[in-house]
Amino acid sequence: MKENKRRIVHWDFVTKIILVISFLTIIFSFISPLILTLPAHSEKFNFTNTGPIGDTIGGIMNPFIALAGVFLTFLAFYMQIKANEIQIDQFQKGIKRERNLRILNEKKDLYNRLSLLKIDLKEIQSDIKFKAERLKNYFEKEKEFPFQTNILKRTSTKNYTRILEFDRLGIYNGFGFFLSHKKNWIENFSRLYDVLDFLTEYFHELYNTYNYHSEDIFKKKKSVIENLTTLMDNLTEFMTAFHMERFGGFSDSDFNEADLAKNTIEKYHEIINENYDENNNLIKETDLEKINTEVLKKFITEANMLRNKKMIFDPRLDPILRLAMSITNEMNLIRQNALNFAASIENEYNNLVIDEKDNKSYLTIINEIQSILEEELSKINLEEEEIDN
Repeated sequence: MKENKRRIVHWDFVTKIILVISFLTIIFSFISPLILTLPAHSEKFNFTNTGPIGDTIGGIMNPFIALAGVFLTFLAFYMQIKANEIQIDQFQKGIKRERNLRILNEKKDLYNRLSLLKIDLKEIQSDIKFKAERLKNYFEKEKEFPFQTNILKRTSTKNYTRILEFDRLGIYNGFGFFLSHKKNWIENFSRLYDVLDFLTEYFHELYNTYNYHSEDIFKKKKSVIENLTTLMDNLTEFMTAFHMERFGGFSDSDFNEADLAKNTIEKYHEIINENYDENNNLIKETDLEKINTEVLKKFITEANMLRNKKMIFDPRLDPILRLAMSITNEMNLIRQNALNFAASIENEYNNLVIDEKDNKSYLTIINEIQSILEEELSKINLEEEEIDN
């Protein structure tokens, strides 16, 4: 740091002048008897009528020696003043050095805090992108395969809470120290903590909502599968009773209710068998969408066609038909819930990473603040400041 400093010089002009005058005075005291006892051209300056030579020399030299003593005494006091000034100057320099060192250490601490914040914000950017990619993958699958068990894997939010656990006042002081030249630095500080506070709770609530949705869909799918099992059992009982009572076998050439039941059961088990490999190991979950399309809806359509075609329609098929329609309604509800939830997740995805007109995404806000920190901290060279101090 450059500033005007007062230099204290031990052999300054005043000191030199006093020493010269004192030295000349002492020299003059030795030669003054000779000079003052020489014959004079004027009686006014005639000092030859003197007393004894000792009195003459003493009387002449003593005033000059005394005067030299006065000068040297003054010089001693003057040097003491200079020494005091040196001590005061050294003391002030020590205080100033300590103050500058304290300021530099505080500045280093604030710089390190903001540097660490910058690193954590970089990780949060990556985490938001990662989470957003998973959200996108989830809601797209949920739309395309509403009856499939789609997994939304969660990731830790430790990076967010770690920043919130920082000394908030220290971060604020860092913003004020390094970013105070920006008129909106307080707004940026507030936005940063508002977003981080929000995102921590946001992801917590999002995953909790997903858990609730998954549990709800699982219960509904379990109910559908149980009802499908009941439906197949009822169709089997109906088919057996139908042929035993009316025909005594399966030789009837006309397509009837028993044939419908038989075809429905066979198609159902054909789809179920697709879930297993040749070793009877389960390889995938039941394709409820396929069951709904190729089993339930087909059964309902053909049953209604038989009802309209035949004069006599077996009434025992009516409750089975109602059960099939009920299962279809359940599956439609599952689909609608999945689509609604997918739409809500898509909206949350947009809030995270997509800017809309005047509304900036959370990722954009984090990016802006991180970029400001990156730019401002890159301008700071603490080593140069330490050398100047």
